[in-house]
Amino acid sequence: MKDELEEFLHGKDVIKELRRATAEGQRSLVMDFDQVLEHDMDLAKCLLNNPIDFFETADSILENITDLPGTHLRVKGLNEFVDVRNIRSEHVGKFIQVEGVLTRASEVKPEITEAVFKCLRCGEENRVLQAGVNFRKPTICENPSCKKKGPFRLLVESSDFRDWQSLRIQERPENLGGGRIPRSLDGIVRDDFVDKSVPGDRVVITGILHAFQERQRNKQKTTFRKILQVNHIDVQQQGVEEAELSSEDEEMVEELAKEHRIPNLVVNSIAPSIFGYEKIKKAIALQLFGCSAVELPDGSRIRGDSHILLTGDPGTAKSQMLKWVGKIAPRGIYTSGKKATGPGLTATAIRDEIGGGWTLEAGALVIADRGMACIDEFDKMSDEDSGAILESMEQQTVSVAKAGIVATLNTRAAILAASNPRLGRFDEYATIADQIDLPPLIISRFDLIFILRDRPREERDRSLAKYMLDLHDRPEKVVKPKLDAQTLRKLIIYARKYINPRFPDEEPKKILEDFFVRWRKVAGEEAIPITARQLEALVRLAKSHARMRLSEEISEEDVNVAINLVKSSLKQVGVDPETMKPDIDVLMTGRSRTQREKFSRIMKIIEELEDEYGDAAPIKEVRRMAEEDGIKKEFVDEMISREKRNGRLYEPEPDMISRAI
Repeated sequence: MKDELEEFLHGKDVIKELRRATAEGQRSLVMDFDQVLEHDMDLAKCLLNNPIDFFETADSILENITDLPGTHLRVKGLNEFVDVRNIRSEHVGKFIQVEGVLTRASEVKPEITEAVFKCLRCGEENRVLQAGVNFRKPTICENPSCKKKGPFRLLVESSDFRDWQSLRIQERPENLGGGRIPRSLDGIVRDDFVDKSVPGDRVVITGILHAFQERQRNKQKTTFRKILQVNHIDVQQQGVEEAELSSEDEEMVEELAKEHRIPNLVVNSIAPSIFGYEKIKKAIALQLFGCSAVELPDGSRIRGDSHILLTGDPGTAKSQMLKWVGKIAPRGIYTSGKKATGPGLTATAIRDEIGGGWTLEAGALVIADRGMACIDEFDKMSDEDSGAILESMEQQTVSVAKAGIVATLNTRAAILAASNPRLGRFDEYATIADQIDLPPLIISRFDLIFILRDRPREERDRSLAKYMLDLHDRPEKVVKPKLDAQTLRKLIIYARKYINPRFPDEEPKKILEDFFVRWRKVAGEEAIPITARQLEALVRLAKSHARMRLSEEISEEDVNVAINLVKSSLKQVGVDPETMKPDIDVLMTGRSRTQREKFSRIMKIIEELEDEYGDAAPIKEVRRMAEEDGIKKEFVDEMISREKRNGRLYEPEPDMISRAI
């Protein structure tokens, strides 16, 4: 094998390739498996079946050719993949290729390769080559006049080290069958290939599969653990900004922009199997394109990703829409809040079984960094878990302080969430905060909230029925998107990489300014219909529409599209259900202005009755006095019950209520 390898490597321009790699910070010669196969089929078989001997020999030859210590041969692009769940005992000791999502990457540690020990009797330095996983020490001193068995002291500064990192790769979610739990495989990467990828990257890895005996309570077991000694890592899907487009792809996008009106193409291609919902599809299209974050001189940052919440009646295709977006979005993640915890969405600290100590395992939002997170059943999370993503939504970071690890991870992802009303169907005469099990703090972070209602309307119902029946009968004729999934994804990547819209003049900004001032002026002394948070949402959406047009300048059209979407959203959820007037406090605080006034009046009644009856007020009297002021008994009971849970009111005795402060 050595002769064939020498012939193969000498036939390549090894020195030139390694010099180029060294200039790029690498010390490895990377080759395709097809190159080995074309040169010698027997050599390729040796690589697959005896990879340890193959790479040891190849590395030794490279060091002799280049006179550069620590040079390695790395091989990529095998002809077939081995699914992580299908790795079996027959693969142990073989060279294999796997693909999946990187979920964990430990810190880079120095691994000793040759240890230097000083004999404390004679001062001789003994060099011990380290092989395997167990640390080797000298048995006797190499000095012929000493030959003692120690004691020895390790000279760390004189020893040789290389970089070491442990990884965990998990099956790609789209490859899983129904009900299957994703399997994972641990790996170890060394030298110049450490930190090649980060959690969330979709990777293809080649390496040698090793088996290490498991232990339980210091006893060896008959089972072995699989660990992949990584030879090469190829990142398939990175964040949108790092994704690469070929020159042909860029030409295709530019030609498409010349021939068609891009916004119409994109909106008509969003979830083509779902009937209707034009405004929602337009909002999702803007969310997919997004806009760049604004970095301020003081170091703070204004997010560029828009968050959208879909809620409403059952059977309105909310989950189907989320799953489609999760598949089409570059670096998209789909998960369900019902089965997710706060750490599962952000990050959790786990013990590293390979390297020891604790390490962070990325959650869904961290994996979706610079991408899109689609979270179904968003309201089914506990208050603690939903609170864990509050920082992720606004600051787009998650702060972790667990197991001695204090870190801040990026979660620069747009969130598309779906939830269901508490009573099944949405009640237009109640506030959104009363119908969704989410704190107002979370609800107020969404740029757009849409209510999907299932109302009987004969003409629309007939069109929907015909569409769905045709969908089952001849789907290829019904679902004909203007842009296929691959083209749409390339278009999104192109826009996010190269297009960063700006306001060309004052006119578009003046339209936004007038809209903001006019809506707030209408309120007068009444409820506030809009806040600065909605103004930021308007700017994000206007920039996103300009980017979708592949334009560097924000036009009046972009601003008007943003205004129409925000107005449509606020008319659905930002309205006081009693007065039917705009009131943004319904979203910001969970209570409308009229509800706050009623609340203040009830608390005043309780205070007056406390003075009259002593330390507590009869609930019966509270109801009677409130009813005289036009406040219904149901509102009084609900308010008392809620404030008892919040700790502001308590019952010192049955049918009596008192203020806690």
